[in-house]
Amino acid sequence: MAMRLKQKMMVLPTVAAAFLVAIVAVTVVLGSRTRSASERIGSSLAPSVSQAQTARAGFAALHQDVGDAVALNAVKQETLDAQVVELQKGLTALRAYPDVDGPKVEALQGAFTRYWKEASQVVALAARNDAAAEAALAKLEPAYRTMHDGLESVTAQQEASQRETFMEVSSLHGTTLTWVLVLAVACIVVLAVATVWLLREVTTPLARLTATATRIVREGDLSLAIDTSAQDEVGELARSIQSLMTRLGSVPNTLHSVVTELTAAAARLNAASHEQLNFLTSQSRSLTEASSTIAEIAQTSGMAASRAEMVLKVAAQADAYSASGQVSIERSAEGLQQIRARVGALVGSIGVLSEQAVHAGEIIGSVKDLADQSNVLALNAAIEAARAGEEGRGFAVVAKEMRALSSQSLQSTQRIGKILLEINQAIRETVGIAEEDSQKMEEGIEQVLSSATTLKDITQVVQESSQAARQIVASVTQQNAGITQMTEVVTQLSEMMSDVVMATSNAEQAVGQINTSLGKLQELSTTFRV
Repeated sequence: MAMRLKQKMMVLPTVAAAFLVAIVAVTVVLGSRTRSASERIGSSLAPSVSQAQTARAGFAALHQDVGDAVALNAVKQETLDAQVVELQKGLTALRAYPDVDGPKVEALQGAFTRYWKEASQVVALAARNDAAAEAALAKLEPAYRTMHDGLESVTAQQEASQRETFMEVSSLHGTTLTWVLVLAVACIVVLAVATVWLLREVTTPLARLTATATRIVREGDLSLAIDTSAQDEVGELARSIQSLMTRLGSVPNTLHSVVTELTAAAARLNAASHEQLNFLTSQSRSLTEASSTIAEIAQTSGMAASRAEMVLKVAAQADAYSASGQVSIERSAEGLQQIRARVGALVGSIGVLSEQAVHAGEIIGSVKDLADQSNVLALNAAIEAARAGEEGRGFAVVAKEMRALSSQSLQSTQRIGKILLEINQAIRETVGIAEEDSQKMEEGIEQVLSSATTLKDITQVVQESSQAARQIVASVTQQNAGITQMTEVVTQLSEMMSDVVMATSNAEQAVGQINTSLGKLQELSTTFRV
């Protein structure tokens, strides 16, 4: 089964990933074993060796002190007891390590107990300076030798286990490095082989295909052979390019014939567009001249329309002025009539006022008579009060006051009478003036009514003139509208003709561009060789 390009490209990363996983797996497995051995050394073997060596040294020191106690009597019992307790603790701790031979250490603990039992008796005999102490010390030698040999054996055994474990760790390190180097070298070799294979299966066919495609682009030779033996995407690309070249082989001939036909058609189209452009240019000039003439007519018609509108405005103003003058005269006549009526009423009122002033004079005369009588009565009352003496003094005062009041009333009556005389005189003068003004107003009213009749005739003439001016303006306006429409139509025709001329010119340019493009196509069709 042929491999696809994607599968081939995945060979290198897959091989590299497989070797990387193998290297990681070997490193993890051997590293785990190495770590276990190292932890065993650190947590059990090294401490047990140290503890055995400490116990052996402690036991030798204890036996030396027992001998010194017999020979020199220089060691105290408390010191020996402390060393025994320390040694027993060390043996108990040594027994607790997992890599230590427990039964052997337990046997050592029993031997030490027996040794110390005999040694304590030796120390006791030495303390009493008993001569049997040296004999007892000599008997203690087998127990010492047994205990010493046991400690030497345990120490040697733990040291041997520690050396073996160290050798195992070193061997595991070497094995790990060996496997890693072997896998790395194998990975490099396999990757090199896979790379050469990829170059042969992928890169070389692509390079050949690229070179062929470059020659086709540069030389235009569609007859070049393409290698289509590959069964992957490169082979499919090569077969597609070969199919494309097969199809492109029929393009140049077809393209050449099409270009020839299009060139002939473009030449005919160019000639027709040139003739049409000349004809349209001539028509455009005619329309331009007609448009200029109509524009002059429109300008003249516009001036006539504006002048007719001015005449109409003047006639309208005259009509408005005459109408307003007639209304004003009529209102003036009505106002003068009202003023005449009011003046007549005023004259009547002034007559009535004059009569009332006459009656007021009569009343004032009566009041004057009453004042004179009051003065006489007050004088008589004063005389009577003077006759009455002391009892009439109060009445005299009243009489005096009445007399004073009557004098004041008399004086006021005289002044009022004088004023009434002046009022009567003014009323008579006002009546005379009002009668004269009334006659003059009658004459003015007759003149105003005569002017109103004349102005009405003038207003009718002005209205007839205004109506005629409106008819003239309407005719001129209608004529101006027709000329304006004609101007717009001619302008639109001129613009349309300009657009047609421009379109024809653009078409001629497009035909030229088509000829240029056809020339390029002709050159392109000759660049390929079949």
